[in-house]
Amino acid sequence: MPQFYNIITEMLAHQQMSISRIARELKKNGYDQHRLILTGYLRALHDIGHLEEMDIPPSKVYALKPRLKRNIYTIVKEHLEDIDTSERLEVAVFVLSSLFHRPCFKYELELLGIEARKTGNVKESKDERLKEYRAEITRIKIPNNEPAFEISESNSNMLLRGNEVMTGIINELIDLDGLKAKFQQTKLA
Repeated sequence: MPQFYNIITEMLAHQQMSISRIARELKKNGYDQHRLILTGYLRALHDIGHLEEMDIPPSKVYALKPRLKRNIYTIVKEHLEDIDTSERLEVAVFVLSSLFHRPCFKYELELLGIEARKTGNVKESKDERLKEYRAEITRIKIPNNEPAFEISESNSNMLLRGNEVMTGIINELIDLDGLKAKFQQTKLA
């Protein structure tokens, strides 16, 4: 079912569609669902806040809610914008590798708008499980034989920047009001 959800949300991320059009698109992709089942599924997604439902007579039209159009790659990319371009590749590899517990692939770095290459702190991964990792990734398609990258040598500046990015992501995605200090200390006492 997650794959069906991913197909629906991917279709609706680009444009709003009527139930009939969604059914036709799904049928093209090999999902021949009865219209009543599809209608119930779409209404359930609307009820839990994933879709917007609009009455445009004679149809109901659905669209993905704007906040759901963001995925982990767009979120990380937004947070990397504050990092100096000379450090961005290393921090991106560190963050993705830390989040996914595996090397990150060239395609993933491209989703962040970063050119994948080797540097002093980034090396091409020789992990024997790369094929396994590639097969386990189901939300995006990683091309076969594409290189993966990992941190070869961590330095304190990269760790600091990477942790800043991950902390920013956590603060954005989780409501921490009432748990963190309202004012940050700016100098040592």
